[in-house]
This record gives sequence, structure tokens and C-alpha cells, in this order.
Amino acid sequence: MVDGDSVVDVSEYSAALRRWWYLIAVAALVGAVVGAATLQLQGGDFVSQARVEVRPLVIQGDDPNLDINRQVDISTERVIANSQRVAERALALLDVAGDLSLLDDPEVELAAEGVEIDPEVARSVTEDVEVTIPNDTQILVFTASADSPSEAQSLAQSMAHAYLDFRQDEGLASTEAARSQLLDREAALLAELEELSAASASAATEAERQALSYQDISKREELAGIGTRLANVSAISVNVGEVLDDADLPSARNGLPTPVGPIGGLLLGAFAGLAAAFLLDRADDRFRNTASELSSMGLRPLGTVPLRGGWSSLGPGATLVESHGDAGEAYRRVQGSLLFALDESDKSMVLVAGTNNPQTATAVAANLAAAAARAGRRTLIIGADLRHPRLHSRFGLENDQGLSDVLSGSCSFTAALQSLPELPNLSVLSAGTPVEQPARVLQSVGLGRLVAHVRDAYDLVVFEAPPVLQVADSVDLARLSEGALLVVEPDRSDRSDVADAVEQLRRVGAELVGTVVVESTPEE
Repeated sequence: MVDGDSVVDVSEYSAALRRWWYLIAVAALVGAVVGAATLQLQGGDFVSQARVEVRPLVIQGDDPNLDINRQVDISTERVIANSQRVAERALALLDVAGDLSLLDDPEVELAAEGVEIDPEVARSVTEDVEVTIPNDTQILVFTASADSPSEAQSLAQSMAHAYLDFRQDEGLASTEAARSQLLDREAALLAELEELSAASASAATEAERQALSYQDISKREELAGIGTRLANVSAISVNVGEVLDDADLPSARNGLPTPVGPIGGLLLGAFAGLAAAFLLDRADDRFRNTASELSSMGLRPLGTVPLRGGWSSLGPGATLVESHGDAGEAYRRVQGSLLFALDESDKSMVLVAGTNNPQTATAVAANLAAAAARAGRRTLIIGADLRHPRLHSRFGLENDQGLSDVLSGSCSFTAALQSLPELPNLSVLSAGTPVEQPARVLQSVGLGRLVAHVRDAYDLVVFEAPPVLQVADSVDLARLSEGALLVVEPDRSDRSDVADAVEQLRRVGAELVGTVVVESTPEE
């Protein structure tokens, strides 16, 4: 997985776990303690449920046209079932019955009508009882929560019965009101018929008697219709529903089992610890898998060189690695990759610079030049760190004359060149007299001419440059070189340092031919 400027693989994750294991362990332990404490403090109520089937409020015989879904609005019934009026009736039933088995006793229901209930107490009951509707059903589920099993059972059962009683009363009241209206109309019609009969007997003309007769017939027809409607009302039966499942007596408090608290807390704590560990690890800008991370930044790792082992005997003070040792072999591999990259693009001039540590880049530049010379390449290495010359010390040479002196005109290029008997193919142009402000020297026409001259005279020209992030000298030199080789020292440079150095070099058009990873810093 690629993340910005770095690459993360399985080994990096496992390394992060090894680095931050104690944080994960502490987080898991704290999570287990908090989970156990939370579960203990939270406790839980006893919960009991009663289920009620809701039917149409009134049913007339076996009418095939009866549509239950149209007759019953289950959502409205749910609101009614958890209303304060139903709660007051439930508390009244409990007060009179004293036993759940007597809740549907007619005498208990009648006696409960005269019991006064505190509205605030009834309101608290509606908060302790939840009424729900299973999907696509005409069923109401009364779920009661309480501190004791018996109280939870009593609340659920009494609310279910109180709802059915309330609905029964509403149904009976509706049919009784319809019956009363029909009877009143029947009595009025009978009185009107008597008046019509008396009026007909005293009518003076046949026309008057005929008109009264028509009225008599109309009212008798209406009276017959009322009789039929009264018969229909008498046939109506109220069947509001029934309790499908009585409320059970809960045996344990509602909630999670006791072990769930510490186990859940342990897992959550461990997860939080893992997340924190990886966040902290990703915030650490140091290199881990250096080669793959450099590749993800668009750089070409040419190899890794160790700056350890025996030094070669090129002269007093020389500090090049032995050519026949492991370090020498590593440099041969790197210089082979470097020369291949340069030859591919027909280039011969390379700038070698680090990010922060000047000694490491100097060591890499000197040893790469020596390796190329040993391989038969006519090689020139130029000490371009004019502020703090140190290249000459790598070869045990003097620094009386060098690049700064050639560019200032105090000596010729040929006079400033130095050679080593042990490396006949290598020429060294040291930095020369230190310069406090080398910008003018490095941006001079003379340097351009020198570069043009040595490009044709040597197979490989290596510029040993100061650190990119410390001074602008390397950027000035990069404009003249044909490629740049960035020295990366994971022990001293982090990813942001390398990214900044790469940005500065590319900004002036320098082509990065590759990077060399140094696994440790030489002791100076």
C-alpha cells in the first residue's frame, strides 16, 4: 500500500506492533477495566412483554366485504395503547385486582372505573412501557421495564388489558350512540304519523287528504328503514382483539452478560491502542523500508553501502574502504549501476550530495570515484564544497590549490590536479582555498568553461557537493551537472528531508539518476 511519500507493507505493520506493543497492551487493559466498570454501573432493568392482536372495532356477522387493514389503523392504535388514559386504567385495574389473573374479571373492570389515579404516576408508566408493532402485523407488543420482575410483568399485562378494555368501551359507546339516535328518530316519526292521521280526518277537501296521505306513506317507509337499521345495530358485536401472549415473569435483568463488559472493553481498548500505535508510527517521519520508500518517491535506489570495515592504504590519512572487502564490493555494485544509468543517457557528469550530513556524501563520492577508477574509467572527482573542504582528506592529499583557486585564476587546472599512484585512472581536484560566499564562484563563466573541458577529457566526472538542505551551493552546481546522485542516510535524514532535497534539485532542472543508501555514518 502506497501512502503519500512512503510505502507500507506487512513487515512495516509488524515492526510498528513491535515498537508500540506496550501502548497496545496498556490500552487493552484500560479498556477491559472500563468495560467491566461500565457494565457494572449500568446494570439493567427487568423487562417483560405482552402481545395483543388488534381486530376491527365492530364486526357485523360474517360480512365478506370487511377489510381489516382499512378498519384498523395500527399506528393510531399504538399511540392510543401508550396513552395516559390507558395507563390510568391499567393502574386502576392493578389497584382493584391485586392478581394478574383477575384483570379481565367484569367485576374488577367495573370497580376500576371508580378508582382515581394520579396523572403524574400514569405519565411515568407511559415512559416505562414501550408499545411497538412487528412488521406487517395487526399486533401490538407492550414492553415494560422495571426494577423488579413482578413490577415489569404487572405493567406489561395491565397495560395490555387496559388497552383492550378502553377499546371495548369505545366500541360499545359507539353502538349505543347509534342505537339511541335511531330510537329517538323512531319516536319522532311515530308522533308525526299520529299528527298526520288526525289532520287527515279533519281535512276539508279531497286534495288535502291526498297530500297528507303521501306524507304518511313517506314517513312509514322511513320508519321501516329505521327498524331495519335497529336490527342491524342489534346484530353488531364488539370484538376489539385479545391478548395473544401474557406477560412473562423475567428471570434476569435485561442487558449484556457479565463477561461481555471486560471482553468488549478489552477488544475496544486493543483496537484503540492499535489505531494510536499506527498513527504514532505513521507520524514518525523516519525511514523504515528505505529502498521501497525511495522508489515510491520516484527515486531510483542504486544500492546500499556500509561505511564500515578496514581503510585502504592509499597514503597517510586516507579513508577509502578496502576494495576487496564487503564495503568495496557494495561500492562496485553501486558504481556499476550508476555508470549504467549514465551510459544509458550518454552522460558522464554526476553531482553527489546528501541532505544534511556533509561527511557522508564526501565519503560516498570519494569511494564511488575510486571504484570507477579501479574499473578502468578515467575518472575526475572535484571537491565542490568551497566552504568546508574535506575531499582531499579522504585521499590523504593536500588542499593548497583546488577548484576555488582555478576559478579565481590563481592557478591553472592542470597545476591544481592531484593523482594517486595506487589509482592511476583517478584525478582529484580538491576544493582549494575556502570561500565564505561561493555563489559568485559557482555561478561564474569560468566554472562553465571548466565543466565543458572536463566533460570531454574524462569518462566520469564526480562533483562532491555540500548538503542540499544546508546551503544553495549544490543547487547551483546541479544546473551544470548532467545528473544528481542523492545520498540518503536513514539514521540522520527522514522522509521529509529527502523529499525537500529532491524538490530543490528538480526545481532547477536537475535529473536525479538515483540514490545511494548509507546504512551507518562513518566516524570522522
